[in-house]
Amino acid sequence: MKGTIFLQDLKITCIVGIFPKERELKQNLFLDIEVDYDFAKAAETEKVDYTLDYAALGNLVENFVMERKFQLIETASEEICQLIFKNWPQVSRAKVKIKKPGAVPQASYAAVEVERMN
Repeated sequence: MKGTIFLQDLKITCIVGIFPKERELKQNLFLDIEVDYDFAKAAETEKVDYTLDYAALGNLVENFVMERKFQLIETASEEICQLIFKNWPQVSRAKVKIKKPGAVPQASYAAVEVERMN
């Protein structure tokens, strides 16, 4: 039974951007993450050992983004997909959308979205 786990608006306060000021001051990013995998055994047994722990996913991604201090959210989205596949090989699809508020003053946010298959 294939299903999807969603994390919506995962807030990460980090260094991100290409401009000198962005390399000094932390900004907020908001991530939407989707992962597909077969969670039949988890549903059958109700054991977290057979599912993807979404709290662990959120913590892993947050720590990764904070540590890497990306210049481009395009790079961050690609590398987050690879990080997910590396840590959860059972994931068949990962979709990551990164929203950067304040990037364009006239817009609520600028964003990139990637979807990758494993």
